[in-house]
Amino acid sequence: MFIDMDSPVDFFKKLLLDLAKKNASGLHLSVGSAPLLRVYGRLSDGEGGEVLKKDDLEKIIHSFLSEKELAILEDKKEMILVKDFGDNFRFRINVFMQKDSPAISLSYISGEITDLDSLNIPPVFVRNLLNATGLLIIAGPPASGKTSTIASIVEKINKEKRKYIITLEDPIEKIFVNRKSLINQRQIGRDVNTFFDGLRHCLEEDVDVVYLDENRNDFERALPYVLELASGNTLVILEVNAENSIRALEKILNTGTENLTKESVRFMLADVLFGVVAQRLIPNRENGLSLALEVLSSNFAVKSLIREGNIYQLDGIIQNSAEEGMIGMDKSIKDLVLSGQVDRREAGDVEI
Repeated sequence: MFIDMDSPVDFFKKLLLDLAKKNASGLHLSVGSAPLLRVYGRLSDGEGGEVLKKDDLEKIIHSFLSEKELAILEDKKEMILVKDFGDNFRFRINVFMQKDSPAISLSYISGEITDLDSLNIPPVFVRNLLNATGLLIIAGPPASGKTSTIASIVEKINKEKRKYIITLEDPIEKIFVNRKSLINQRQIGRDVNTFFDGLRHCLEEDVDVVYLDENRNDFERALPYVLELASGNTLVILEVNAENSIRALEKILNTGTENLTKESVRFMLADVLFGVVAQRLIPNRENGLSLALEVLSSNFAVKSLIREGNIYQLDGIIQNSAEEGMIGMDKSIKDLVLSGQVDRREAGDVEI
């Protein structure tokens, strides 16, 4: 039932504290429903269980959006941004309209950056990556930890190499501190007008590493520039929403552009590809999440299949190239089950 709250904003603060206490990764607020937390990949009830009213959500939204942001929400009916609450709470926030009422989804952004060596990416792949140029694709479905993995890669380079790094993000999630490297983080719409403009700037800069989060608006127009940037002495790290390596490559190959034929895209992608890391987060036995990885490293056979348009044969190369730092998703999940981390029921149709 609906419960009148003295202060929806204070209630919101209690929900954030409840999120921290339960080590939740996300919070969902919608009119007519009680708050829901995302805890280790599963939804559970939030603190109190009060059913939210439209007025409650509007007050909560007005408590953290600026006048300029409220105007954008009024115009676009949705927006994604990052906000800090207090000293320890940083969230990626999606505010949108549904049934003529506001809704909010918050995803917690940890201030810590996971050490890359702890992610079980094959060591030979990591060693080659530190001095690589070309295109590295980090793929996975939404909420699969792609941004965290990319942050781990960037921080590894930051700690061990003297590189000039630029990120193009919308919005900026992880905050880096310069160590051996110099890192400039640019938010689309705030620090640079468009994704396309940011890419053109990178082409004019003497940059060693560029991180591009997935941009759905300008990507078709920007793809030739992404491939051109990766063809030089730059490592381009591209985030892609796709469930595996083949789907990620297919997404790029199927992107139509006015300036490039599909054959040209195939040949350019084959030439510049360094590799693909695809990932999933799977609930484990310790009430946490375990990372399952698929790693494709580009070699002569991989390049040939991409040029020929036979990317569906890449699975066979992945399965037979462990010595080159490759691993298939099914094997990764199977290893998690056999090691006792993940229950067999979470493995889906993977043969154990």
